[in-house]
Amino acid sequence: MKKLITLIVLVFLVISVKAQNKNEVALLISPLKFENANSYQAMYRHSLRNETWSLRGGARVLVNTDKEIRSDTLSTRSGTVQYDLSAGIQYKLPISNLEKIYLYGASDVYFNSEFNQKAYETYYGYYWSFGVKPIFGLSYEPFENIRLSLESRGDFNINLQDYSAPGENKDQRFNFNPAKQLALGFGYLF
Repeated sequence: MKKLITLIVLVFLVISVKAQNKNEVALLISPLKFENANSYQAMYRHSLRNETWSLRGGARVLVNTDKEIRSDTLSTRSGTVQYDLSAGIQYKLPISNLEKIYLYGASDVYFNSEFNQKAYETYYGYYWSFGVKPIFGLSYEPFENIRLSLESRGDFNINLQDYSAPGENKDQRFNFNPAKQLALGFGYLF
């Protein structure tokens, strides 16, 4: 086991030195929905050779099941399981002579899936949607391996189902509310 851990650490160090900060692992948080567990997303970015273009990938998972609601002698259960997967491309837009601050534009394709159980039903309903998110953002690198970002997202949602439970994309085809879909990013470059 010690040899395996040593090998993993050595491979990570070699990749870190060789990659020269071309990879980023980030946590995106929606500041307006900070208290909600579904406002957190893990993001991975990889800069391509010219460092103007980057590939993006993201994931979000929320498991909130077995909530029991009691009223006198009646007991019901409800819950939800959600996940989002996204992949896209990002373009860096430099700001004159500033090296640590730049704008970027991106586009992500996403798949959203949700299992919901209503309080008065004994089964989970399955809902899904997919779409495209145009993204505009500002990035700042205060230190060599740290990147902070602020981005605003739109949502072109393709929803082919009738929702009978509350869902993130219920009855929506297009949504662009930049203030509602803000995301703060805290990233580590390696």
